[in-house]
Amino acid sequence: MLVKLKPGGSDEPETLLSLLEACHERIRSFTLLAIEAASVNEADDELLIDACARVRRYFSEALPHHVADEEESLLPRLRGQSVELDRTLETMADQHRAHEPLFGALFDALGAVEEAPQSPTARGKLLETAKTLQTELDEHLELEESLLFPAVDHWLTSETQATIIDELRLRRRRKRTRTKGPSPGSR
Repeated sequence: MLVKLKPGGSDEPETLLSLLEACHERIRSFTLLAIEAASVNEADDELLIDACARVRRYFSEALPHHVADEEESLLPRLRGQSVELDRTLETMADQHRAHEPLFGALFDALGAVEEAPQSPTARGKLLETAKTLQTELDEHLELEESLLFPAVDHWLTSETQATIIDELRLRRRRKRTRTKGPSPGSR
């Protein structure tokens, strides 16, 4: 059975760290979904195609928002606070750039499975690519969770964190607005 992703939503108040942690959880979940789509036995074609489409949609549409959240909202506010933190921020940005070809390979592998869901070659390539991506992303996420997340609470005031949350929400609203067409009465 392919992994079912949990719906969002919690009764806990949203904090900047809880939003970032939720993004990291989704990154891990969608990476796992890619691995499961590649390795599940006797899966029906529609299920595999749907899983591949969900993985593609997440990594091509949602993940870029998370990267922008870090690079446009967090990095500028944290840069210059300490030498160690600056090194971490530089490493994080370098890793973001290094991940781009991996996502390209993932999209190619997903496309091959979508074209031929039962192809052992296509699914083998997806499995290999998704496992490589999982290794790279785990290292990256652990770096952020161990060094960047504590820096957020240490260096950023609650007002600054609230401003960043507003920026995160605005980034996603802009995306939704751009993807919606004109309303039926506006033509």
